[in-house]
Amino acid sequence: MPTQREDIIMKSIFELFKGDAVKFFGIDARITASARTELTHIPVQRKTDDWLWDTDEGFYLHFEFQSGCDKKDMSRFMVSDAILHFNTGKPVRTIVVYSSDITETITTLDAGAIQYKVEAFYMSNLDGDKTYADIKAKVDAGEPLTKQDLMSIVFLPMMKNSVEKETRFEQAIVLSKGINVRYEQLQIQAMLGLLAEKFLSDEAQLNRLKGMMSVGAIFEMMREDIVRDYSNEIASEIARKLLKRGISVEAVCEDTGLLESTILSLRKELEDERK
Repeated sequence: MPTQREDIIMKSIFELFKGDAVKFFGIDARITASARTELTHIPVQRKTDDWLWDTDEGFYLHFEFQSGCDKKDMSRFMVSDAILHFNTGKPVRTIVVYSSDITETITTLDAGAIQYKVEAFYMSNLDGDKTYADIKAKVDAGEPLTKQDLMSIVFLPMMKNSVEKETRFEQAIVLSKGINVRYEQLQIQAMLGLLAEKFLSDEAQLNRLKGMMSVGAIFEMMREDIVRDYSNEIASEIARKLLKRGISVEAVCEDTGLLESTILSLRKELEDERK
């Protein structure tokens, strides 16, 4: 499911690191809960924000994960934020995270009466060589790794590096083996695998990287679980929106691909919420 790969990676990162993920991007805010919003208001296109967090400070943090950007992307972000603000009345702060291939891009959009602005976070500004050396020193010394270190391992191949991406992926996988918590180690490797699929096109390179992972078979299982759970989450959110608008169970089943029993259960939940 390549069209959702960035979403899957970001979801995994925020699920694992939660508030520490926000700190990694230099944002001082206390997140309270994810607030993913399915935007069926946009005609024809069903669009879900990459990742959305509510904060104690009273605004939303909206993250987008991009390997490129043009005005169409900016327009899409603007529409998402405008609808979210219209529905909730809350301000929206949008951060667009760019891979190391992007060093400069547009952050504002002049739409006439609407002046829109996002914040850009460039991975190219992060020194991958220094980050790798610092974390490797910790691993070699047997020191515990912080959440920020774990996030840095995931993003190492996307930072500015003096070595090829494949080499940095290999080094990141080796570093991940120094993570003491088994669940975190597997999660980090799964995320590295997803990123490798996005940035490396050579099948032999990908197979070599998978072979380096502690448990290749478990990695494949985790990848499938992440994709399936994420797809079901989106489908359930869409179904709830459609049911709220009075769409029939049969039509919702057809639109989302969910089982009728699942749709009926969601409808009952909505009815209970109204009581």
